[in-house]
Amino acid sequence: MLICCWARSGEYGTDLRAIFVLLSLCGLLLCIGCSGANYGGLRRDRQVARAFEVYQIYPQHRYYYLHLENNPFAVIALHNRFTVSDKQWTEFDPQTEKLEKLVDLVKQFPADPYIAYGAYLKDSSGNQIGYWYSSIHLRTLRVDHESKRVTIYTDTPWLRDRGRRIGSGSGILLDR
Repeated sequence: MLICCWARSGEYGTDLRAIFVLLSLCGLLLCIGCSGANYGGLRRDRQVARAFEVYQIYPQHRYYYLHLENNPFAVIALHNRFTVSDKQWTEFDPQTEKLEKLVDLVKQFPADPYIAYGAYLKDSSGNQIGYWYSSIHLRTLRVDHESKRVTIYTDTPWLRDRGRRIGSGSGILLDR
């Protein structure tokens, strides 16, 4: 009798595993579909880069830079309807010499080994909400249309020491 039950569990075990895998995949696809509802992204464009490099000011846009004024990693122009919710981003007046300074610093001192590029900021529906100029990669762009707040997650090159060392002065070198 024990051998008979063991043999049958082998027969049905394959079917149960297949059903489990199928249900898991369906659940994963459902989670992915629901979680991406408010996420946008970038669409690279050389004209956007050129516009920043000649200090073109986009009307009806708020300007922000990422990190420190003397060490920025990105400059964005975000449509007036929206604000950035992250403290790492600082709003500034583009009508001042600050726009030239920040764009020049982003271009002249890119995050190794990248070069500065321009892009359109897009919400999850593909609507343009602003412009991007940076040498770092955008990880996540979340747009909350109810509160009109935008959350931007990027690479964090300011957490690396020169030479790809971890931390501030720890001296641990990572091979490429």
